[in-house]
Amino acid sequence: MRQRRARTLFLSVAAYLGLMAFTAFAAQAENLSDGGKEGLFLVLLLAALATLGVTFSITQVGTETILAPGRVDILCTTGTGTGEFHNDKDALATLTLSGCTAWQPVGLGQKHVTKVGCTVKEPIVMKVLILPKKHEGEPYILLEPQGGEATFTTYFLEGPECPLTKENKITGSFVFLMHSEDAVEQLLLASEEIQKLFQTSATLGDHAKFGAFELYLDAHWTVKLTGSHTGLPFGVC
Repeated sequence: MRQRRARTLFLSVAAYLGLMAFTAFAAQAENLSDGGKEGLFLVLLLAALATLGVTFSITQVGTETILAPGRVDILCTTGTGTGEFHNDKDALATLTLSGCTAWQPVGLGQKHVTKVGCTVKEPIVMKVLILPKKHEGEPYILLEPQGGEATFTTYFLEGPECPLTKENKITGSFVFLMHSEDAVEQLLLASEEIQKLFQTSATLGDHAKFGAFELYLDAHWTVKLTGSHTGLPFGVC
């Protein structure tokens, strides 16, 4: 009788836990379909979530384009950054852009051919808060200004033919698609399409602004862990 009661209790607990797991899965699927959910940073092989002390480096691949549609495209040839995970839910980083020039806007996939008569004051430095996100099963990261500030940085354009004012604050947030859920070298992709995808979501992303105008990034970055964690794969789960 005692064994039968124990077996009945075990089956009841198992059924309850199974129902909880199914409910959690259903809620997660529902959240993904209506805009995504918060993710977690994971360092693999350590079988642990990211913690304070795990550092990383960021390197721009090719030329990054900062687009203020219909007004100006700013091309930057060099981008680097360093950062550290604060915990499994956010990281802090400092990004530096240089080799930046202003060009007349072109269509998607077209080559820039005409420079604009103004210069970009360098270096451009941005201190960012990085948040892990999941959307429709894919890993993303969201970049916001550090410390609750509204502004990433201020672009200073100099010259008599600039299509924008001299001082232009960059505000809002940027979204990057992470190429893999786990990799030693993560490839991050930003584009107008990705940014617009998240602008429709109430829980992920926001408009990025260049002064009063819409702003988008066309960029590829690679990210690697550094220090004692060099060579370990990491990602968003």
